[in-house]
Amino acid sequence: MSGHIKQLFKGYLLQLETIVNKVPPELFSESLTDDMFSLEMNAKIAANFVLRGYYPLLGEEAVLLMSDEVGKAAVVSQIIATRELLETLPEIRCIDDSKVITDKAGFSEIEVCQSDFIHRYIVPNYFFHMGIVYAIAKSNGVAVSKGDFDGLHSYPADFSFVSS
Repeated sequence: MSGHIKQLFKGYLLQLETIVNKVPPELFSESLTDDMFSLEMNAKIAANFVLRGYYPLLGEEAVLLMSDEVGKAAVVSQIIATRELLETLPEIRCIDDSKVITDKAGFSEIEVCQSDFIHRYIVPNYFFHMGIVYAIAKSNGVAVSKGDFDGLHSYPADFSFVSS
């Protein structure tokens, strides 16, 4: 994975952008429950997890691009800016598990080797927040599919595994 981590992260951002672009502006303030972040905040957090993951592998403090601007245009701009910034960063040639990365996971301080940082912290958190974006969109009638999520699947527009 290390030789292709930048490409993988750029792909993740493209899929997030694909989903976000399908969401009508009025849904960006929606959340799954009252005690959860909105679709907008989950999309912004997901995009930031890419940088939170990549910079420490370079031995640098993460640059985060979350802004106070709100709405669909702000989210799309952040995703694009994140992808463009990622493109300017050096390639990660190898993950070095002799190096420990410290971060905060909720209220917990974590110290993990680089591969655990990516595989157990960054990627799951990215997909958690992207999954919430997808779930809010889907539960509000937005025509998103597994193909929008992973960029690989395709189904006819009227296809359903559960409808006969």
